[in-house]
Amino acid sequence: MHRVFPWLGRAFKRMQDDEYRIPIQTASAVLLAYMAASLVVPEEASWSVFSALFVVQASLGGTIEAVLGRIAGAVVGAAMAVALTLTLGQLSGGTVFALLVGVVLMSFLTARWPILAYGLVTVSFITVAPDFYVAEGAFMKVLAIAVGSLSGLSAAFAVLPVLARRTEQEHLAMALRSCGKLIVDCTACLVGDKSDKDKDVHRTIARSLERARVLEREARIEEKTPAMGFRPFSESLLPEVERFEYTLAVVDRFSDKPMSEELCAQHKAALLGLAETVDANLAKIADAIDAGTYCEPVKDAWDCYESFAGQVDDAMEDQLLSRQDRQRLVVLKGAYGSVMANLSGLAQEVQARLTHGRKATSAA
Repeated sequence: MHRVFPWLGRAFKRMQDDEYRIPIQTASAVLLAYMAASLVVPEEASWSVFSALFVVQASLGGTIEAVLGRIAGAVVGAAMAVALTLTLGQLSGGTVFALLVGVVLMSFLTARWPILAYGLVTVSFITVAPDFYVAEGAFMKVLAIAVGSLSGLSAAFAVLPVLARRTEQEHLAMALRSCGKLIVDCTACLVGDKSDKDKDVHRTIARSLERARVLEREARIEEKTPAMGFRPFSESLLPEVERFEYTLAVVDRFSDKPMSEELCAQHKAALLGLAETVDANLAKIADAIDAGTYCEPVKDAWDCYESFAGQVDDAMEDQLLSRQDRQRLVVLKGAYGSVMANLSGLAQEVQARLTHGRKATSAA
């Protein structure tokens, strides 16, 4: 048995990945939608199944948003289709005119409120192929869509549920680990150890932060549904991570051109040591965000920075140092100092948010 349970744990963790979880949730949603529609609206079961196919998202917050949008869009589109069919449908060419007006009006609404996009489906379908009893038929379709959407929501809750805030933190942790690689990469270019920077690191950071922004919005939706038992794991760390990433842009920019040979000989070891220590501390902060555990202070990184800053101050006393090298050292000292200030602030914010999250959970 001691061999079975670890295997089950690994399998369950593996199924939490989007590539496995979303297909499982979607299949469950479709099955539940078909069974529910067969009891409630058997003649419109296909609408329920079709609706359930596309509401399951990467988090519960995203699924809630998709369900609300689908139902709201269906209601608005169906109401518009009924009104247009009853007023224009009897005219010569009325179906074409009603379809054109309905699609145009619904497109304007969708441009203003994208969440209503599904209304384009209902307004088009009902206008082109209305039932004999237009209003009753439209109502049954909306009911079927609601059944399918709520089936998708039920599946997202019941089968491998994932909170947006938790997934957001995973993406933020990934961004921070990539930021650590970036500062090491930039410093290596600065001291002449590398000629080209790794562009994949920038892309990874951008993708992680972009995904975190989407999940942050979905997390706010989850936190507005206390009746469903949600409590925030912690407040979003997205602003702090973005601020740190902006700071690295300064180091990135000034590392486009390597330092002079004289500066490299004097400061290469200190800069590489500082970059590696910052990288290690970012990895610790990312681990703390991932696990929701204590985040250690960044004292060792400050020690490395102060050692480098001391070398810079001593170098300023050298009368033989060129003006260009003096300016370069002052700029680098300020840039890495900003990185350190933001690193300390990030570590403190992580600790504060995790502590706040635990207090909120305890109070609940």
